[in-house]
Amino acid sequence: MTWLKDIIPLDEVVYDERARDGTWCTLPYPDHPKGCPNYPDCITHFRDFKSFENYKWYAILEEFDLASHAEKMKEKHPKWSERQCRNLLYWQNGVRKRLRDKAHKFRRMGDVLLEIPEACGVNVYETMNKVGVFIQRNKPNLVIKVMLVGQPPSVRETKERSP
Repeated sequence: MTWLKDIIPLDEVVYDERARDGTWCTLPYPDHPKGCPNYPDCITHFRDFKSFENYKWYAILEEFDLASHAEKMKEKHPKWSERQCRNLLYWQNGVRKRLRDKAHKFRRMGDVLLEIPEACGVNVYETMNKVGVFIQRNKPNLVIKVMLVGQPPSVRETKERSP
């Protein structure tokens, strides 16, 4: 099987308790002095990554050229600030939908889809660094969104046995 550049098999997924216990969720960022407004709902809603022992994982990627988007928004709204032009409210849902669609096409019966791997305790930055995908953290020009698809051992064993 040939791999697309946006579907990457992972030899290792980096788990970090700070992604799961709310340490990172409660860090302040612009307009959110108490951190993520979805905390603690998302981490209580999603299973801990440690519960998926012996799964084979794949990273599904969707890239978005935020710099080009911001330029187009600036042309359309010349009085807007750079921050307004990059506001995720205007682009993130479309990117998430494309990523989710791609993940569902790749996913097979019995596979697990982690739409928000951070909520499960995955350090996405470090996991992707290990496979040579470097995600920009501060004011990125290229946004890379990631979901994980996991194959449970029983599914892999069945597929390996079939001719």
